[in-house]
Amino acid sequence: MITFLLAMAVIVLFGFAIARGRHPAGSADVVDRDAQRVSAELNAIFGRASKHR
Repeated sequence: MITFLLAMAVIVLFGFAIARGRHPAGSADVVDRDAQRVSAELNAIFGRASKHR
């Protein structure tokens, strides 16, 4: 049982190290237009909702 837990811990730590050490594919200078659009829409929705209180 201890061997299994140690093996699982090593696998999880290895996956975490790989995930934290890599950057997403593509250039860091790319502007995410979809994220900007969704953010603007959410701000507009929350702005309208705050006027109805």
